[in-house]
Amino acid sequence: MAKNRKQIEDEILQNEVLGDEEDYEEYARLRDAREGVRARQVRIEQEEEARQRREYERRKSQREEEARRREEENRLRTYNKRKRKKSHPILGFLFALLLLLIVAAVGGAAYMRSLLTTVNSVNLEESVQGSICQQVREDPTMAEYQNIALFGVDSREQDLLNGDNRSDTIMICSIHKKTGEIKLVSIYRDTVLDIGGGEFRKCNAAYAFGGPQQAITMLNANLDMNITDFVTVGFEGLADTIDALGGIDLEITEEEREYMNSYMDDMYYEIGTDYEEVTEAGMQHLSGIQATAYCRIRYTAGDDFRRAERQRTVLQLTLQKAKEANPFQLISVANAVLGKTATSLDNTELLMLILRARNLELTESTGFPSEEDRVFATINGESCVAPYYLTTNVKTLHRTLFGQEEYEPSSIVEENTEIINSYVQ
Repeated sequence: MAKNRKQIEDEILQNEVLGDEEDYEEYARLRDAREGVRARQVRIEQEEEARQRREYERRKSQREEEARRREEENRLRTYNKRKRKKSHPILGFLFALLLLLIVAAVGGAAYMRSLLTTVNSVNLEESVQGSICQQVREDPTMAEYQNIALFGVDSREQDLLNGDNRSDTIMICSIHKKTGEIKLVSIYRDTVLDIGGGEFRKCNAAYAFGGPQQAITMLNANLDMNITDFVTVGFEGLADTIDALGGIDLEITEEEREYMNSYMDDMYYEIGTDYEEVTEAGMQHLSGIQATAYCRIRYTAGDDFRRAERQRTVLQLTLQKAKEANPFQLISVANAVLGKTATSLDNTELLMLILRARNLELTESTGFPSEEDRVFATINGESCVAPYYLTTNVKTLHRTLFGQEEYEPSSIVEENTEIINSYVQ
């Protein structure tokens, strides 16, 4: 077998004997060969060092350019603020009020309608209605709430409905129709449930197999819910929403900081989103892409349970910023996110939710299944989280969302409980 250059060079360098010094020609040949190999290795090392220096200088130049750009933007903002301060306060107020009235009366409604047409509207089939059991349909307490399924998908091309989109985020958002009180429950993505047709596996597979329709059907059938609507957002849409609201303040650990920077680097190559690394732990003001990267962390203590908690925290802070936003900011939010959203809500319902944002209050946030009623199990070759017992978890869910202290799960939930328990035992 022919030797490659590396093998030949290694043999030359390992040869301690240069040859018989009395045979001058052989001695000189081996000496020159060794010196040639060493010189080549030195040259390669020098070229690599030079390449690394060039790469370092390139990155340094990029950082300096970015810093100059931000400094220029800050100077411009400061200049504009000073210009505004020089204007007469009464005239400024009257002008702003007049502008607001003109926009609201002439263009506001039309502009919002034009934004709503960019939403990926989905009409759910009657099978979703059919997944709501009779017991739930006749429940007067649940009728007081609007229950919406929230899905977050890892969609890099904003293909929110098709393709292999496993829903990394599954939440039930329950809104009291009169008071505006909101409660959020994360359904952990690895929870084993009947995803349809008697197939028990990780619940996030339902979205991949049948889109939002199958995912909603799964939630209704397993949890005794009456969900008929959904909202799906890709991680780019979440980032744009947070940016439109001016970012959020969040305390992060050193471990989370490192993972955040790694996820942001991934998203830069996936969707081309620029980002600024988080350089310190502690309380930080996060941009949209930084907060989205925080939502994706699952490799710290707590695994997916902690990730779901992070997602609810970011959603809660985002809702709080929306409550504090002025009408122009809310329009900016709508402009940022609606084109990157898929939903079954019609334009009127969406507009009402946007307008009600300032009056909504998140009062409770938790996960399903509960910590005391879940076990880890391998089911059909998958490492899953099993709700043990499902009936107990459904009772807890209804107590949390609707205040139903004596709720009795349906026969379907009881049947699914027996099947899941048979996998665990």
